[in-house]
Amino acid sequence: MAVVTTRSTPVVVDTNDGGTLEALIDVAKLTHPGPGANWIDPKCGPVGGTTHLGVGKVSVWGNDPAGHKDQAWKLRYEVETDGAGVFIRTHENSDYYWADQLKHPEPEVQQSVQVISKKTREIVKTIQVTKEKGKAALHMEFNKAGTEVWVSVWNRSDNKNPTGEIVVYDAKTLKEIKRIKGLTTPTGKFNVYNRVHHKT
Repeated sequence: MAVVTTRSTPVVVDTNDGGTLEALIDVAKLTHPGPGANWIDPKCGPVGGTTHLGVGKVSVWGNDPAGHKDQAWKLRYEVETDGAGVFIRTHENSDYYWADQLKHPEPEVQQSVQVISKKTREIVKTIQVTKEKGKAALHMEFNKAGTEVWVSVWNRSDNKNPTGEIVVYDAKTLKEIKRIKGLTTPTGKFNVYNRVHHKT
């Protein structure tokens, strides 16, 4: 099965059966058409989640029709965030998933990411990654072991000069470890191992 997130709704397609439409998942407007994130929810089992380009919300649905048929392809819960975002990431070894808020018009919200508990389904921390004028935080990526989270900082007012950063956080304590400076709009810093073995 594959879940394709379009601008209007996630579409579930059976890739083993010639691309048969399985379901449409009823979520808020303007889902982000990216990979989203997958994790194990203590109540629902395997789930998938996405941010929204048009509203501050994370939508989560069941995605295990074999083991959790009654939960599969249905909206299970939503978490309201401070602003509309683009990226959501997690790791199988992490207790949290992270969501950015890049599409919000207020700079302070654009500069912050929210960390949400898989267990309680609540925001446990809002991290303002940068306070520099014209910059925004986006695109979290875990390292292979799931012990670090790397967050990009863009200079939205001048994306041609190397004033962007990657900020590294401890994935458990949520504390900042270091900043890698001198980068130009460092968005696509994908962990190759995590992408190839795309469990989360």
